[in-house]
Amino acid sequence: AWYAGNTFYNIYNKKATNMIHAHWFVATAQLLVGIVWSIVMWTTGLRKAPNLTAADIASCIPIGLCACLAHAGSVLASAVGAVSFAQIVKACEPVFAAVVGLVIPPMDVKPML
Repeated sequence: AWYAGNTFYNIYNKKATNMIHAHWFVATAQLLVGIVWSIVMWTTGLRKAPNLTAADIASCIPIGLCACLAHAGSVLASAVGAVSFAQIVKACEPVFAAVVGLVIPPMDVKPML
């Protein structure tokens, strides 16, 4: 089910970016819709808002930027090549994460339980 949904998502991205020829706009708009959706869910109480300090937010910025670039890369890949190429780029995201994990020194992360 996930693979089929992902394929339809990539086809939609391909059609959208080819229709308006604004690849970065589509990627940015998708991220902004996600931000607005999260804020609505938190403010209505449908989803519990995270309790973050300024230090927590600052520590999330680098990984957030990497996630934004990965998303933009997948949207751009679907725009400039075949949908199958976008599927390959998305499949490479774990490899990208592994390389980042090798480049950035490991930290002791304690999950909040």
